[in-house]
Amino acid sequence: MDSAEFTNRFLISEVDKMHSADVQLHLLSAITHGIETAGALLDTLPFKAKGQGKKRFNLALKKLFRKEYLSANLKLDLYGQLRSHMAHCMLPANSILVVSNKPDKHLLFEGKLLHISLEQLYIDYRCAMQLLLKTLESGELKNKKIAFENLHSLSK
Repeated sequence: MDSAEFTNRFLISEVDKMHSADVQLHLLSAITHGIETAGALLDTLPFKAKGQGKKRFNLALKKLFRKEYLSANLKLDLYGQLRSHMAHCMLPANSILVVSNKPDKHLLFEGKLLHISLEQLYIDYRCAMQLLLKTLESGELKNKKIAFENLHSLSK
């Protein structure tokens, strides 16, 4: 499996299915993990390189997402406060308020509390993954080979 196939199948299609099923908490978790994974596909290190999580998450925000994400990330470490919390306890930190909609408040701070609209995050994530896919398919970005044999058992 290569980066483009992986992006299509796992970072886009499976996230779309969660969104369609209105599975909100796992959708948020998949998006935060997907951002970090996109960073792994963007960098030149081996896919399983150790200690790269924050760097990869931030790289994906910088290269694939609109600039408001970088601004929010500078004020509040999104890797630590969102992605790591989701990975370790399935909840964002208490400095983040996630709502299902309200795109007008997305990435806005109210004091030290960052508002995130799950719907707007999903839309922005989809755009970012499409941009990643476009750079892979154009050859602008090297299409890494993902050698996880256990993923082949997920084939239909």
